[in-house]
Amino acid sequence: MIEKIKRGLKNNLQKINPWKKQRLNISPERQNSPVGLCLIVPASALKNLGEKEPINISNIERLIDNASYFLCTDIDEADDIFERIETTTEDIKTVSEQREVYVRINISDGEDMIGKKIPYILKRNLPHYGSANIIELACLKYLSISGLEKFNRI
Repeated sequence: MIEKIKRGLKNNLQKINPWKKQRLNISPERQNSPVGLCLIVPASALKNLGEKEPINISNIERLIDNASYFLCTDIDEADDIFERIETTTEDIKTVSEQREVYVRINISDGEDMIGKKIPYILKRNLPHYGSANIIELACLKYLSISGLEKFNRI
């Protein structure tokens, strides 16, 4: 009798586990793959923000609102894009407030943001958990289409 109960429980657990795996459908790669949010904003939008620093969701939303160009993509493509953009070594804190600046933010768990072409939808898909860090800040040498072809223009 006890053996029959054990088999029944085992069968029930086997039925439940596949359902749980299917329902959750979370892979380790998805959880650990940050995205690169690339923005072109005026220097005035970078108040109190610095390179290699964490950034909160409200500041990311503010930067998106101030962006003239934006793109959210995987980390490798974000690296390639930065290499194609012409930047200067000028200190961002000393340039004109209207000067265009490239900002790259790595966001963990932001896969739902990749490929979004409308700022509102990009902001709506910002994860409210995880972490975000400013990876690159650089003044643009020229605000020309060169290097910005993959960006979405606002």
